[in-house]
Amino acid sequence: MAPARENPFTFLEVLEQHVREHRVSFHVPGHHNGTVVDDRLPDAFAKIMPYDLTELAHLDDLHDASGIIEQAERALGNLYASNSKWLVNGSTVGNWSMLAATVKRGERVYVQRNSHKSVWNAIEWLGLKPVLLTPTIERGTGIPTVVTLDTIEQAIKEFPGGKAVMLTSPTYYGDMADIRTISDYLTPLDIPLLVDEAHGAHLIHPQLPRRSAIFEGASAVVQSAHKTLPALTMGAWVHYKDNIDEARLKHALASFQTSSPSYLIMASLDYARSYLERLTDEEWSAIQKSHAQFVLELKRAGFVVKVGDDFMKVTILTYPKNGLIFSQHLASIGIDIELAAVDHVLFCLPLREIKKQEIEHWIKLIKKASTHVPIIEDDETIFPFPQTERVSELYTSETALPMQRVLFDQAIGLISAETVIPYPPGIPWILKGERITEEKIRVLREWISLGRKLQASKHVMIEQIDVIVEEF
Repeated sequence: MAPARENPFTFLEVLEQHVREHRVSFHVPGHHNGTVVDDRLPDAFAKIMPYDLTELAHLDDLHDASGIIEQAERALGNLYASNSKWLVNGSTVGNWSMLAATVKRGERVYVQRNSHKSVWNAIEWLGLKPVLLTPTIERGTGIPTVVTLDTIEQAIKEFPGGKAVMLTSPTYYGDMADIRTISDYLTPLDIPLLVDEAHGAHLIHPQLPRRSAIFEGASAVVQSAHKTLPALTMGAWVHYKDNIDEARLKHALASFQTSSPSYLIMASLDYARSYLERLTDEEWSAIQKSHAQFVLELKRAGFVVKVGDDFMKVTILTYPKNGLIFSQHLASIGIDIELAAVDHVLFCLPLREIKKQEIEHWIKLIKKASTHVPIIEDDETIFPFPQTERVSELYTSETALPMQRVLFDQAIGLISAETVIPYPPGIPWILKGERITEEKIRVLREWISLGRKLQASKHVMIEQIDVIVEEF
């Protein structure tokens, strides 16, 4: 049963009432309730500006919530059977805060190797010592999936003393770890399980084969509501259980998030919670059936399709045709997708029923786009995953180490002093502190020649990379 409300209105209703009152603004932000505008501003922006508010007494304060925001966060926690907090800086700030709340500078943390770059940035700046957990690789596709319990057990045995386990589930492709089994193993060891569940905010219905990790024993879970629910970009939330130090978590959230949170983002978070909360069993069934029908029609049209544990993620395996060019053909006829690689494309489906006529129209367009896609050439590299030991330790140092910039061929066998990230998906190919292999250089060189988007230093694009000068 939902907790009693001190305020009879929802967060959205309070904002709406504030706007209706046409109040005078002698406060920030500088558009002053949307009155500082001219005719160059599009109508859509002019209409939403009055809702872009600040921490007035009756609108509460995200960093010291005691009114309407606190009420909304309690409603969110009730939905996920946890303690919950809104995030306005995306899952990135949630990942930083979970780690800061559980692992102190210089301590070990066990981390999934195919974690998002936000996790690795947090580990570097928080001064943590990561033990890398290599995920299993799916046969046939070569796509990295999830970390198994065996790998976690091996890591704790070889590198004892870690203070938390950080996993990603579901992955970018919708694969989900066996959170319940992993949690049951970690609980007696008093090691909290943290889950980057950016793509899993919708996994809440009790009849789903696998639900959100917060229901399966995880200590803390971060979700990007904006990725799978109707929330604005940067809208996210964190759920946590009683074994998480709440004071440290709140301090981290207040430290890493903006002190001027967007009321538009927060309003969308309240709406996203409400949308999810109001879905009936019949609507859930209709959504899942329509998604399954879309996949079936793709298969009938001749496409090879991968669907992981999350029904919202659909991957078309394009091999032997080029997925990158396939995505360009899709874009040219008005279909924008989540990710493209040489041998596959990834679709994120909406959390709503897809109508029959929509499916028919989409399939027709997708078939049309695939008609003239060329075959993969011999010199094009299929997106691989770096071959590493199942468990390994990342090289870190408390002090600045001497670095040297070398040519790619000279870097093989040395420790990288920088991170190189193909984007999307935002999962590092080379990690700072990781030993550079011949395979990493070969693939990186081919990506550069093919013009693949990389988040890296400019010198990497001319086949140079910074390495750590090791002293013997």
